[in-house]
Amino acid sequence: MQLTQLAHQYLEQHLSEGALAIDATAGNGHDTLKLAKLVGASGQVIAMDIQPEAIDSTQQRLDAAAIHNYQLTTGDHAEILHNLYTQHSAKASAITFNLGYLPGSDKHIQTTPHSTLKALNAARHLLTPSGALLVTAYRGHTGGLDEAQRVEQWMRQQQSKGDQIDAHEPQATTRIPPILWVLRPLVD
Repeated sequence: MQLTQLAHQYLEQHLSEGALAIDATAGNGHDTLKLAKLVGASGQVIAMDIQPEAIDSTQQRLDAAAIHNYQLTTGDHAEILHNLYTQHSAKASAITFNLGYLPGSDKHIQTTPHSTLKALNAARHLLTPSGALLVTAYRGHTGGLDEAQRVEQWMRQQQSKGDQIDAHEPQATTRIPPILWVLRPLVD
């Protein structure tokens, strides 16, 4: 099973009609569309990306599917998620990240460990007690392995605080495969 399919299975388990979901790296809009369908017309999806072309692509994908329950924002996911955490009272049932670069675009524009770790901290605070934080880290590009290792350290810190952490990694072929991290909060 591909990691995308596995991630979507986790989303199906954690999202229902009326929920709030966040796509912290909208990319080409595939996850945003999945989130929007799962939360239904009474739910909301907030999606962000640092690249305007990613937001445009996501907008086109959502429009083509006649989806209207979303808010798209161009900017750094760390800043946007921090602002949501400090200014928004609602909690998200699922938050997704796909780390790396926008497929088909400038590979020099990519997520960075510094911004990603700040974004993960804010995202952790935005989760409902029964929510899920999904992070797919692509490790095969320049900087990707370092970022993935920093995400793993962050995940292990959360695990030491009691959160449930799962890691899914396909068997390596000729390339370094991505890894999917899933965090589910400690429920008091």
